[in-house]
Amino acid sequence: MKNLAIVLVMLIGVSSLLSFKSIKENKIKTENIISISDYCDGWAVGYCEGWKDVKGMYANCPNTPNCPNPLYTCMEGYRCGYNRGFKAGMKAANN
Repeated sequence: MKNLAIVLVMLIGVSSLLSFKSIKENKIKTENIISISDYCDGWAVGYCEGWKDVKGMYANCPNTPNCPNPLYTCMEGYRCGYNRGFKAGMKAANN
């Protein structure tokens, strides 16, 4: 009976320790959210610059379309969003 009580206490202790998440996992999730925000900021600036590249430096930028999902091939946040937005802005200005 005494051995059973010791085993139960040990199982409860081990299971409670395994139920907590590590701090590193939360940090990774936060960085991904910031990265998407940076990507969309780059998209907006790049779209306007692409539009101005075709229409002229003093042209008014149109309303920027919603930011598309980032591509998994490019993980540099703002820079990837800017490049993709620039191309989309040029394409829209030429149509």
